[in-house]
Amino acid sequence: MIKKNIKVIGSGPTGSLLALALALNECNVTLIEPLSDSKLLEKDKGYAVTQCTRKIFEELGLWNVIQKNSFGFTSLSIIDDVLSQSVLIRNNDLKRLNNDQTDIGWVVEHKDLMKLLINKINNNEFIKKLNYDSTDDADFDFIFASDGKESSTRKKWQIKYFRSLYKQKCISFKAILNGSPPKRAYEIFKSEGPLALLPLSNNIYQIIWFSSESDTKAKLKISTKKLLKKLRDELPDNIVPEKIVGNISSFSLSKAFALPNLKNFKSILVGDSAHSFHPVGGQGLNSCIRDVYELSLMINNYEYLSDINRKYFSLRYFLNRSLDIISLILFTDFLVTFFSNKIIILYPFRYLIFFVMKKVPFIRIHIFSVMTDSIKKYNFKNKIN
Repeated sequence: MIKKNIKVIGSGPTGSLLALALALNECNVTLIEPLSDSKLLEKDKGYAVTQCTRKIFEELGLWNVIQKNSFGFTSLSIIDDVLSQSVLIRNNDLKRLNNDQTDIGWVVEHKDLMKLLINKINNNEFIKKLNYDSTDDADFDFIFASDGKESSTRKKWQIKYFRSLYKQKCISFKAILNGSPPKRAYEIFKSEGPLALLPLSNNIYQIIWFSSESDTKAKLKISTKKLLKKLRDELPDNIVPEKIVGNISSFSLSKAFALPNLKNFKSILVGDSAHSFHPVGGQGLNSCIRDVYELSLMINNYEYLSDINRKYFSLRYFLNRSLDIISLILFTDFLVTFFSNKIIILYPFRYLIFFVMKKVPFIRIHIFSVMTDSIKKYNFKNKIN
């Protein structure tokens, strides 16, 4: 089997994982990243890790180390704040294929994940890292771009990109919260937008707070003391915020979808460069990792592909991933549109959904499965390498 020469543009979590996955297949990978390693560590945020992502990390040989640097949570409280309805999801709500797990999900900090990936990349003989792209595209069998939502590569390749901005914006920061049961995450649906609490330790949480653009701007202008008071007013009565830790960041929200590159079928957008959706449910990084896994499998099985699938490689990849991505765009959009509003006519239907989830375990398990498992059924017993 002839190993491929592949260029990966961008070495955030998606690009770095892609480079490592391809290197496991002994592909020669040139990783292009203008930022220094120290700059790549600077983001102060946490990522939710689902059961499907855990299995992919296991196949990449990374899970043992990532698990040591992540915080597992054993329950998830989903709350409709307007209707005062809630449902609690525990590990017995996992599907049978995941019932060996005590945690239903994990949260890993960006800096911890990137430290691990950078160390693996710097010590991998199949990966060459460049700060400046002086290469010739003709020297590569494939070019994969994972340079973020504002991808310059996507613009350079002139790929059709459909994007719709949400009226909401988001602020994110870490805070010490007291009073919550240990190892519990929260997804709270407010009328102005969701509020997520992701545990990073027993009392430090990543706060992901959605609201209107004007309200988000107002929050960024007030003191941390006043921001804590506003947060206290939004939390369940048992949870008391004590202190904000680190920096406060804000970002816009969009749902977006890129078509495959029809001018060059061996040049492919990966991760946030190719798609985005509302962060509710913590699906962002998880969908990007499934992109990585799909490409890894396709490259590993390249010699077994038909001539037509080799010729139109990017189209085949697009078709393999489109159901999952479109489903996530629709699912997250539904959650925000349906549960974060003041439309009284929807209240009975929202109440019914919570009633059914509480009373019918089968329904609860399958709804939660949408958040934690892949739409496509992968055979995780087959290692990438």
